[in-house]
This record gives sequence, C-alpha cells and structure tokens, in this order.
Amino acid sequence: MRQLSLLDDIAPMAGVMAEIRAAMRAVAGAPDGEGRKALPDKINAVAAMCGIKLTGGNTRAISKDTLDKWLSPSDESHPPSVLALLAFVAATGDPAPLRAMLRAVGLDVMTDEDRRYRDLGKLDAEMRAARKRRKMLEAGLHG
Repeated sequence: MRQLSLLDDIAPMAGVMAEIRAAMRAVAGAPDGEGRKALPDKINAVAAMCGIKLTGGNTRAISKDTLDKWLSPSDESHPPSVLALLAFVAATGDPAPLRAMLRAVGLDVMTDEDRRYRDLGKLDAEMRAARKRRKMLEAGLHG
C-alpha cells in the first residue's frame, strides 16, 4: 500500500465530480430525449434488483428530476452516490462515468475487449519465452 502525497496524488480528485457528471450527461443524452426520460426507470430497476438505495432519503427510486440534479454541472448539492453511479453504469452499459471516477485515483476500467488484448499480449509473451527456452535446450543438445 502506497502512502498518498497531499500535493501530487490527490490533485486529480479536485474536479472528479464535474468529470463524473459530464460523463453521465454524455451517456444519458439530451435532457428532453427519450433515452434520458427512460433512464430513471432503468436505474430504478437495477437498484430494485440489487436491493440498493439510490439516495440518502427513504425512497428507493429516483425521478427524472433527481437524475437531472445528478447530471447538472451547477448543482453541487446533489451528487450521485457511489451506488447510484454503479446503478447508472449498469443501466446504461457505459462505463465512462466509472472510468472518470477511477482515473482520479490512478485506476481505469478494463473492458472485455481490453481483457482480450491483455490476454493476447500475455500469451504472445509466453510463446516468445517458450521459444527462447526451446532454443536454449536445443543448443544444449547440439552443443
């Protein structure tokens, strides 16, 4: 575990909520668009299936007004919770808001495609190492 430096490592967190909101707005689409109007129902369905609360109050569901407050660049009094962010990502299938949050602490999201490329690169490195070992063994047999 690495200790955080107050100046270097936490500076990206200063604007993270603005970045998360911007990513959420981009994913949600136009304020009056059909996609954004349907989004609260999708988020609520995810929350209901997972048994999570999306807000600090007693209600378990959000309205379009609450979603609009989450997405508003000027409304700093209604940030989405981490669970709300996860429900949003699950409802939309787009990890961009989660990516914005993670990048603030030096991490990132790995998609299925990213994982396949990683696995392919790892396999390639293993094959090169195996070929090198084979050449060394063959040289030992013939030397």
